[in-house]
Amino acid sequence: MNDSDLIMNHAKSARPVIMGRHGMVSSGHYLASLSGLKVLQEGGNAVDAAIAASVVLSVVEPNATSIGGDCFAIIKMEGKEPVSYNGSGIAPEKANYEFFKKKNIDKIGLTSPHSVTVPGAPDAWKNIHNDFGKLDFEELFLAAIDFAKNGFRVTRVVANAWNKSLDKLLQDKNSKNVFLNNGKNYQFSELRKNIPLGNTLELISKKGVSEFYEGSIANDMVKSLNVLGGLHTQEDFSKQKTIKSKTISSKYKNIQIHQCPPNGPGVTVLIMMKLLEKLQIDKFNSNSVERFHLEAEVTKQAYKIKEENLADPNFVSVNLEKILNDKFIDNIYENISLNKCSDIGDLNIPSHPETVYLSVVDKDLNSVSIINSVCYAFGSGITTDKTGIILHNRGTNFRVEEGHPNCIEGLKRPLHTIIPGMVLDHNGRSSLSYGVMGGQYQPVGQVHVLNNILDFEMSPQQAITFPRAFHFNNIYKLEKEVSKETKDGLSKIGHNVVHIDDTHGGGQAIQIDRLKGNLIGGSDPRKDGYAKGY
Repeated sequence: MNDSDLIMNHAKSARPVIMGRHGMVSSGHYLASLSGLKVLQEGGNAVDAAIAASVVLSVVEPNATSIGGDCFAIIKMEGKEPVSYNGSGIAPEKANYEFFKKKNIDKIGLTSPHSVTVPGAPDAWKNIHNDFGKLDFEELFLAAIDFAKNGFRVTRVVANAWNKSLDKLLQDKNSKNVFLNNGKNYQFSELRKNIPLGNTLELISKKGVSEFYEGSIANDMVKSLNVLGGLHTQEDFSKQKTIKSKTISSKYKNIQIHQCPPNGPGVTVLIMMKLLEKLQIDKFNSNSVERFHLEAEVTKQAYKIKEENLADPNFVSVNLEKILNDKFIDNIYENISLNKCSDIGDLNIPSHPETVYLSVVDKDLNSVSIINSVCYAFGSGITTDKTGIILHNRGTNFRVEEGHPNCIEGLKRPLHTIIPGMVLDHNGRSSLSYGVMGGQYQPVGQVHVLNNILDFEMSPQQAITFPRAFHFNNIYKLEKEVSKETKDGLSKIGHNVVHIDDTHGGGQAIQIDRLKGNLIGGSDPRKDGYAKGY
């Protein structure tokens, strides 16, 4: 079976290549794609459309994102350098190692109030809009407010996540009241409303994001967390600030791959792509044993570097120049063999698969790559008393290990998982805005999609649909569409391989074909959305 046959016979069904000339939005939920496209058609730019779609996603995909979560983005306005926005939240000032040691807490629980860092997404949206937005900020909330107050139909993937999260949502009285339907999860195609969240979004749109961090919304979040034992104060919320910076990047063949700096793990993608270029991944078939083996091997090496080095750079010195240095990469390369598996020990990395990613390109070829998340499904499972906001649990990423670079400290940001991606051509112009969801899978997913497009000449839709595998915590998990022959071949080399019933993440991408004047979109059939252009 050749590659095109494999794609066309993919159990998740093939999708057509989507094209547009004047603008495109690609997201994991059809309502977000439609809402973003409407903003473009009404005169907004890519930044306006991306924020509007992100707010919609916080309503219609509560399992994966929330205004009570975090956000990272890369913005590439045509003719300007790409800019990174780090909207990850800080820990409460009182949340230090000594506190947890005294309480005999060696790991932060998934539903603990200590897992809730200050949400960073709203401040990031406002900062991005202040820098590049075109429409009034208030306009960008209208669609989300409508869906929250008047309802939307629950989609397949969201309903499945709701079903899996029933026990978590039953634990919190506010979540039970706001996110369950008479004590039961929402089913596929049922009408879902969140009127308190609609009121909250309306308040933010009219009074500004300061209401979220310093006003009545912040007050409600703090009080709700304090009742449960959280250490949060209103001062902690007022200290949350988005980090705007240059992107980090590295060359692959004749293009430049851009990522957000730490505390995001984007450098992991750059390491893996450097290794795969040295390993000449393009000389193997896209569905071959060799391709999947080498992908696993570079994953091991890059994730070891990530776990041992990356953290909040305001607290830990992260030497990116050294990590991306050719000599350093050469030393890692020596650990990789085509015929056997390397052993990096047990990294014991926490996993959490719930995130939303979307990409937007407008008529002026301004490109936005943006990703929002609540960490685990439905985050901490904690909903505030009055706002209808479910809070993320990104603080579970912290280690309670003295001396570890990612050990929890007050006002520190945890090592993150969410990463937007951007590719520039040899002239420094945006050519691909892309991202892959799925918790710790994201760097591997990005590499997988990039190789599919850059080395195996797939369209964005083919690249995203193509079967995936993830080597994680010493188990190589293959989607069912990865062939038995490939699975057996990986086992012979020495991998601990299993086929899984679930899937690895999701993904979206928009490619810019400047020669033909086309925008080419792809959206993951593993999710509920699509790319939409005009």
